[in-house]
Formats: sequence, structure tokens, C-alpha cells
Amino acid sequence: MMVRAIAPRVVARATACTARCASTTSASTSGANAAIDVEGDDDGTTERGQERALVHYCKGLREALRACDDDGATIARERESLVRACERLKATLPVKYRSGAFMSAGALATAFGYELERARSAEHLAAITNVKVRAAEKGLVPYHSARESYARVRELLDGSVELRHLDFAANRIEDAKSATPWTLTHNTPAFDAKLVAAAIEVRRTGYAIVDGLVGEPMASAIRHSLENFVDEDEDARTFSKGELDQSERRILGDATVDNIRDDTIAWLKGDERDMVGAFAQFLRVTVLRPLFSAFATTSHGSSSVPPLAPVDSYVSNAMLSVYAPGARGFVSHVDNCGPDIDPRALSVVYYPISSTPEEGGAMVLFPGHKTKEVRLTPTRDRLVLFASARVPHAVEPRARDASRRIAASFWFVGQPLAVMAAAET
Repeated sequence: MMVRAIAPRVVARATACTARCASTTSASTSGANAAIDVEGDDDGTTERGQERALVHYCKGLREALRACDDDGATIARERESLVRACERLKATLPVKYRSGAFMSAGALATAFGYELERARSAEHLAAITNVKVRAAEKGLVPYHSARESYARVRELLDGSVELRHLDFAANRIEDAKSATPWTLTHNTPAFDAKLVAAAIEVRRTGYAIVDGLVGEPMASAIRHSLENFVDEDEDARTFSKGELDQSERRILGDATVDNIRDDTIAWLKGDERDMVGAFAQFLRVTVLRPLFSAFATTSHGSSSVPPLAPVDSYVSNAMLSVYAPGARGFVSHVDNCGPDIDPRALSVVYYPISSTPEEGGAMVLFPGHKTKEVRLTPTRDRLVLFASARVPHAVEPRARDASRRIAASFWFVGQPLAVMAAAET
């Protein structure tokens, strides 16, 4: 049964939306880390906090490389030891992040950039690049940053010194072996074209649907990784009941909240092992890049500020949501609590697993006029995009004999009115 009455929609917006408006800007997108008390100089997202994290990584990385005598051959030989030194630096950060320590990855990437500029020889340059590449695979620096450094150095060296072979430049994923974190987080012309078309559709109607987003076998790799991630959470340390905010369950009680929202969630930071961390970075960066350009290009507003914030401004996590068989769904609500206080501009939802209509759990969008509805059954490798401030949406109840429903969401911030105004009909 679809929840579409005005009263539930108003309740959802007044509770879920008002409480969740902190979600992208602070604790809501940090999930399990939301209880971390961060303020003042200890907050890694402030200007002072960013400076402290950068100095910490620069000094630590410099000391680690100096211990290798700044010698290319020694650095190459000690690559894994150097990566472990980076892991210790991450563990001993002088600042904290509500969204988790992976939010410091950009600072470590910058520290590597300084070291690449200091390289004294081609061998030295290649060795540091290979350490950075390995650090990305360990969830210490973003994949896109390591890839960009690798590409520049590879072009500069022109085969004169050996770099690790990373086959991320292929435009097609041919088999399971080529479905790697590097290929998942790589933008291709075909992939970008799909999202540019989606951005145009969002501006026109308020929502868009992209089927076959990554294609096979990448879709299979994502599905297996996310299913394993859910299965391995046996003691429920990663997943928790979906919240309206951090206090509503304590105030209203589980039964009341479960009638509004009945899923369990985990927040994916980007440093989870294997494909899971790469998938979080894929949503945060790879999906955003063509969307950022497309919305900036098609914006007709008077503001010179792009509708979406650029890649390096994000300190938020992806949300993995699981609805168990018999779950009551999520009543109709709007993600954005009000454009004046909530920067969420564009919501995206990715489905790794298909369902049948009989299993329930469809997402229902209410774009434009309140009598119009779009029912979307979860379909494998589908991405749904919609204006966060304009499109109410709901999740229908899940049948008791259905399989579990898994979806991943991310919120791109910026100017909600710029996206919403263009979508008006």
C-alpha cells in the first residue's frame, strides 16, 4: 500500500526532514560516527583543522621518506612499509571528523603531491607515485587523486622508468578481472554521457532514471561486494536502525519511528575494504563529475555559483539502506528541509539488486503536481536522480516473502533552488 496522504507527507517533512537537515552538512551523513564530539580546533573540517591535518601528514610522510634516504630504489623496496606508516598517520590524526577519518584523505594526497614535486630523479618520482597508488588501494587517499598523479607521471616518464600497471583507461569493462576499484572509479565518455543526459532531464522534470549505469560485469561486482558487506555485519556494529535524526528514537520510541521509516542503514566512508570503499568514492566523485559540469553548463540563473558543489568540497558519506522482508517502508518525505538551511540539492539512489513488483519496496516519486506519481521497482544497476528540495518520495512496504532490498544513496549539495527552479513545469 502506497503512502501518499497529505498528512503523512507533512508529518514526514516536519520530523524526518527537519531532523535530517543536518545530514549532509554534519552528522547525518556520518552515520555511526555521528556521536563523535567534534568542535573547535579538533574539527578536521574547519580551516584550522584542515591545516593541522595537512601539517601532520606532510611531516609524517617526509620523515618516512627520509628514513628511506629519499632514494628511489629504497622507497620502491619499502613500499608496503611506507603504506603502513601512512596508516599510522591516519590513526594518529590530531583532528577528528564526524564523517570518519577518510575525510582526511585529501590532506594525505596533498602531502604526496609535495613529495612528488621534490623528487630528484625519474626513479624517485616513479617510486613515490607507486606508494600513492598503493595508499589509494588501502583507503588512505582518494582513487581519483592517485589516478591523476599516476597519469601525469606516466606521461612525463614515457616508459623510461617502471610504474605499476593500472589498466583503468579502458572504456569498456570486458570481464570480471577488469571490474576493479580503479575501473569503477574511472570516468569514461559513455558513462559521463549518461549522467549529462540525466542532468538535463532533472532540470526539465525534477527527476531522471539511468538504467545500465555501469553495465556488466561491474554491476555484478558491486552487487556481490555490497551483499557480502551486509552479510558480514553479524554483530550489527556497522548497521543501525534508520533514524529521523539522532534523537527521535529516544524521544518518540522505536515503534513510532518504525512506522515512518523501517530500514537499517550503514554509512560508507570510502575506506572500506575492496570494492565497498571504492563504490562510496564512485558515488561521491565519479558520479558527481559529469553532473557538476552538466548542471553548471545548463544553469540559466543569475548566480555565477554552480548549482552543485565541486568534488573536493564533500565531507559526507554514502548511505547503504536495507529493508528486510516485511519492512514497512518509508512514508512520503522530502530530503531537503528548506533551501535556506539545507544545502542538499540533488539526491541519487543506486540499486544493486532487482526486485519484482510483487515483492514490494518500490520507490514512489511525486514530481510536480501532487496527483502525479512515478513508481520505480528496484532494478539492478539503476540510478535514480531527483531534486532534493522539490520531489517528495516514499518507499513502499516490502512483502514478507520477499528478499531483502538494498539501495545506496548520496546527496550532492549546492544551491537547491537552482536545481528546483529549472525543474519547475
